[in-house]
Parts: sequence; structure tokens; C-alpha cells
Amino acid sequence: MKFACWLLYVALFTSLDRGLANAAEPQYLHVSMRSAALSNFWGQPVSIDAHVLLPDSYYKDPQRHYPVMYWVQGFMGLGDIDTEDEATWQAAMRRLNSEFILVFLNGMFNWSHQEFADSANNGPWGTALVGEFIPQTETRFRAIGTPQTRFVGGHSSGGWSALWLQVTYPDVFGGEWSLSPDPVDFRNFSGPDLTKNPPQNFFNDEREHFYTLYGQPLRWFVVGAGWERHQFESFDAVFSPRGSDGKPEPLFDRKTGVINPTVAAYWEAHYDISRILQDRWSTLGPQLRGKLHIFVGDDD
Repeated sequence: MKFACWLLYVALFTSLDRGLANAAEPQYLHVSMRSAALSNFWGQPVSIDAHVLLPDSYYKDPQRHYPVMYWVQGFMGLGDIDTEDEATWQAAMRRLNSEFILVFLNGMFNWSHQEFADSANNGPWGTALVGEFIPQTETRFRAIGTPQTRFVGGHSSGGWSALWLQVTYPDVFGGEWSLSPDPVDFRNFSGPDLTKNPPQNFFNDEREHFYTLYGQPLRWFVVGAGWERHQFESFDAVFSPRGSDGKPEPLFDRKTGVINPTVAAYWEAHYDISRILQDRWSTLGPQLRGKLHIFVGDDD
């Protein structure tokens, strides 16, 4: 299952730009929209970037309006789409006997992936997406513009983003599809239980057994030079309060693995999707019925 999800990800999103955007009637375009909310937060211009892939009939039927799928890219960011990728998506639409506009959203920012969640460190990315980018994009590209025809999906950090957006804005999207999302239940955050009081050590359990990732000690990835280290830094930026130095408060000490209980409590209260669903299910349940679709591999 995990291998299948990875193949899907590679096939659809690993690509190079072949110049489609230079065509007279391009079906693939790059868009960049200045966000007032994010620019005000940062005190400088900040934009939301995306690629837009239009369906076959877009220029042939100028009066037609379309559903939209927003796809949030994973941790490696927004790649370009080449001719082969475009053909793959168009073929998929034909097999489904359905046409829609596909918007690939870039989730990368200062501290890596910002998960399209409003945060104390990254700013109001969810608010900017829903309140600014989506209305402008759907007006520009002739979207139908209703919740029933607006969907969101993603892989890895993008998968977490998709689920978060659907849960946070249940009446904005008509459904979400998450492939191997980042942890959505903080009782198992790649091993440690962040909800325990007092919290566990991030590197090992109470019996001093190391938590592992890909069969190796978790701490190797946290302190190493690979992309995984930046992944954990991005979690701090999204989920943590801002420290007195203006930087995200780290969840745990990078040398000892000791978890800061105040930060852990903040994470759980604000971003633990499982807890949010449980605490607010009487309200969210009816709003989310039939809208949540999560696919996770056996080893994820």
C-alpha cells in the first residue's frame, strides 16, 4: 500500500517544465497571488503560489464552469508539470468521464511546509487560502464556486493539510482525500505520545527503547542533515507558540529529547485533529459526513 501511494506521488508530481505555459491557449499555468492577510502578518509582500491545470474543453466551451480539486504538494514543494504529467491527468479525467480544474498548491515557506494552517509563526495561511486565493482563483478560471464542487487533497504534509482544511472549514469543501498524512493523532507522533502528562521523551519510551523511523533511531533523523530534520522544524513552526526570541518554541530538546510540556499541551489543544474531531463531533459530524477519505500505507 505504501509503495502504491509512493508510485502515485512520483508519477503525478515529479516533473520538469516543458514550456506548456507558453502555448497560445495554455492548459497549464503558474499563478501567484499576493495575500493581504499574510503580507500584513509579515510586514512584507507574501504570495500564495500554485499551478493550474485546465480541462480539455476549457477553451472550446467558454461559457462552461467547472468543479475544482485543490491538491496540496508534500514536503518537497511545488514541482513543475511536464507534457507527460498533463496528459496523465487529462486521461484520468476522460476515464472518469468528468472534467475539473486541478490546482496544485505550494505549501513550502520560511520554515519548510506551512500545512495551510493558521499559526503563530507562519501566519494565517488557512485564512488566506480560503478567504483570498480560492475566491480569486475560482472567479478567474470559471469555477462553479460551490462547496459541493470544491475538493481538496494531498500527500504527506499535503495530506495533513487537506484533512486540516476540511475539518477547519467544513462548509467550504465538499470532500478531502489524504494520502499518508503527517500525524493526525498526537497520541502517536512518529512514536512518542505527546498527550501524556508528564510527556514522554521524544527519542525513547519509558523503558528506554528508541523510537524508530524507517528502521533507524528517530533521533538520527532529528539531528541529521537530511530533509527529515527540516520536517520536524516545520512542525515546530506550524504547531508551536512563538518564543520570546521570535522563533517557534521547540517541542523538545534536540540533544536530550526532553519534551516541553507547555508546548506539547499547546500542540494538542490547537492542532491535534483527532482530539478536535472528538471534542467537536456533535457539531462537526453532520458537517463532515461522507467528506473524509484517508489512505495510509501499512508501514506509515
